[in-house]
Amino acid sequence: MITILNRSRLLADSSSETAAKAREALKAAHIPYYMKTVQNHTGLGKSIHAGVGVGAYKGGLSASAFSDQISYVYFIYVRKKDLARAKEICHIS
Repeated sequence: MITILNRSRLLADSSSETAAKAREALKAAHIPYYMKTVQNHTGLGKSIHAGVGVGAYKGGLSASAFSDQISYVYFIYVRKKDLARAKEICHIS
């Protein structure tokens, strides 16, 4: 079982493909892992950013046209004792 006390972060990446490849490699090697997905913008932060863009362009195309795109950060944790092996398997230096 992986807990806060016995885990180390293997990966923090915004690419779902990279996270999926690491997950599959860990599964194939039978290394237990914990994955946490976090949205990198809060609802308040996105609304403030979008509001600034709308105000600046008087309702036209906002400077924050990308604000409706949701982006995530994927964190993968493994047990501390498995970290070196997991890095080798996932090709992480």
